[in-house]
Amino acid sequence: MNQQGKIRHTKQQSRPDAPLVMPPQKKASFAKKAASVFWTLAFLVLVLFVIGAGVLAFMFFKQRATPVVNTNAGQKTQILGTTTNNNPSDHGVVTGSEAPITYSSQQVGALIRETNANYKGPQPNVTMQVFKYRIQDAKGTTEEIYARVFMPEGAATNSKLPILSFAPGTTGIDDSCAASLEVPSKRNWANYASHMASYAANGYVAVITDYEGMRDPKRVHHYMVGDLEGRSVLDAALAMTTLPLTKDKADASNVFVAGYSQGGHAALWADQLANSYTPSITLRGVIGFGPVTDVRETLTDTTRGANILWFGPYLLRSYQDWYGTEHNVAQILQQPYSGNLVNDVAKNCIDTNIGYWGNRDITKVYTPEFIAAMKTGSLQTIAPAFDQQLLQNRAATTKTGRPKLINHGRLDNVVLPTQSDTTAKRLCSLGEVTSLKLYPDATHYNTMIKSFQDTLNWMRTIISGSSAPSTCS
Repeated sequence: MNQQGKIRHTKQQSRPDAPLVMPPQKKASFAKKAASVFWTLAFLVLVLFVIGAGVLAFMFFKQRATPVVNTNAGQKTQILGTTTNNNPSDHGVVTGSEAPITYSSQQVGALIRETNANYKGPQPNVTMQVFKYRIQDAKGTTEEIYARVFMPEGAATNSKLPILSFAPGTTGIDDSCAASLEVPSKRNWANYASHMASYAANGYVAVITDYEGMRDPKRVHHYMVGDLEGRSVLDAALAMTTLPLTKDKADASNVFVAGYSQGGHAALWADQLANSYTPSITLRGVIGFGPVTDVRETLTDTTRGANILWFGPYLLRSYQDWYGTEHNVAQILQQPYSGNLVNDVAKNCIDTNIGYWGNRDITKVYTPEFIAAMKTGSLQTIAPAFDQQLLQNRAATTKTGRPKLINHGRLDNVVLPTQSDTTAKRLCSLGEVTSLKLYPDATHYNTMIKSFQDTLNWMRTIISGSSAPSTCS
């Protein structure tokens, strides 16, 4: 009977309609697991929601953000805004811009007189805008560069203005040294805004570029690499045909390239590259103010009193990076400069170079062996690769058929006037229409002002269709 009872009890528990009752401990375990799964899923949903919202917000603000540029010197800043051309192979296209700033006639006059105290010319309202544009180097790589344009108001609606594409003198290699970051009241590198305003006031779309690598933390500015400098100047001019502020006013068939010191080197290289690199714009003339035309001569002139002892360190830093050549720096520079080359160049802009490297004692910067080689013209014997790179970047070596104006101060002790004399003779021998003007009381630092009116007259002569003057015998 006990056995039967057991059997009956077992059968009763296995009936299909018998209720399934979970033991209390299993019920609690199941609830705990269910809660865990629920909160895990909820967390994942929340994470996905936050990520999605973040992506949408980024895309929205990237398109809508007002362009901003912080122009305080010493800060690495970037223009924010919608890219106007997304094809990376295109060059001379605007890729971003800051909101334009308009200076009143009174402000323009005051700005010009910061460098040209005796200025008596026109002073219309002038609008300045910072923008970014793209260049393509000889290796096919495209890079973005900053520039500033100064656009005068008041031109007739049916007329276009000639373009003056200007390259600055040496400001430095580090990002913080870029010409577009200059604030003269804090760090005055030449007060380029004042100079550009003077040309804009006289009827030019005046654009002044930075150089490749400036304000670009991933890339070094390759100082005195002529090909890169020339492309920067040409693409800055080409950008005037698409920048909304200037595109309807800039005359691409009336373009002048000009530059001061390093910028003169850039302008002459732009002249050599223009026909093949930017055939859609027409260069009418080339202007150099105290220009570097022969990089090796500029370096070796330090043995003849040129106040440019920092030039060699700048070149070594630039050429080692661009050409991928490890020069024997210790054979060229004295300590501590040979051991601190990269940091030394990075921490000094043009306003601190003389204070750091000095302006008189060449023996404290260069080794006796290197000084002797500079004096005897035998750099190739101790630094053959470096010497070849110096020669490779000599400017004004090719006939282009465009008139040249070279303005130089006889008192220039940075780029010695003998260099311009040699260059003018070389250009004349090539058959180029060349005018060399030497100003007896001008230094390296005031040549742009001393020659301002002569430069305006020279450009106006060419624009009018008359022949440019020549000092070639």
